[in-house]
Amino acid sequence: MLLVTTGKDWFDFYRCGAVDQCLMDAGVLQLYTKFAISFLLTVLAFIVTRDSFSKLDAKILRIAFIFSLLADSCFNIIKIAAPDERALSNTLGIAFFIMFQVGLIHRHTRKSETDDKPGKVHKFLLIPVAGFAASLLGGKVIEPTLGNVMLVVVAVYAIFLITSLVVALFVSRNSYFPAASARLIRWGMVVFFIGDALVGLALMTGEDHSTLQAVAEVANNFVWWAYVPAQLMLIASCRKSV
Repeated sequence: MLLVTTGKDWFDFYRCGAVDQCLMDAGVLQLYTKFAISFLLTVLAFIVTRDSFSKLDAKILRIAFIFSLLADSCFNIIKIAAPDERALSNTLGIAFFIMFQVGLIHRHTRKSETDDKPGKVHKFLLIPVAGFAASLLGGKVIEPTLGNVMLVVVAVYAIFLITSLVVALFVSRNSYFPAASARLIRWGMVVFFIGDALVGLALMTGEDHSTLQAVAEVANNFVWWAYVPAQLMLIASCRKSV
């Protein structure tokens, strides 16, 4: 299914060139297949976590993947149902991915089996969220339009993503996860970060046939080659027999 998705992406790019509207009109099949991949990854997470070294760790990972599925539902299914609401679907999708990262941060900062309360990292992350929310709700710093809301959500997500990456890089220091699991978490988040960096490039669209638009489309065609392996590594990290 991944080959079908990316193969169609490259075929559309070959046929349309760096023309955003043509690629959007031609890429409906990929919206279905990308949602299907995300759904299968979530199902796999529920299956694999049955063999988890920790029931609580399994529960946290399942919840995180539910948010991941909701995010991809927004990115793909809403775009199919309401193609003119791309800004709304992107905003909702990124918001759900923030919750996905919250779940991962909580999971990767736990130090014991009984450690189920938010730590200092979570409290620190409330600061930028509150600041951006106040800027929007007040309407004096940032006008609360849908476009501006999306920019704020992207900024908040970037903070959570970087925090999640840093936490994952040092996850072995907690001595909670087995060494093999910690390694999978570390590399899973590194690859996930690369995937999101590609998403960032994909959002930097330019004029049709421009170099910037071509770079954006090429980056978009590689996103899922990072996203799927990253998710698989995070899923595998919960198993007893890694």
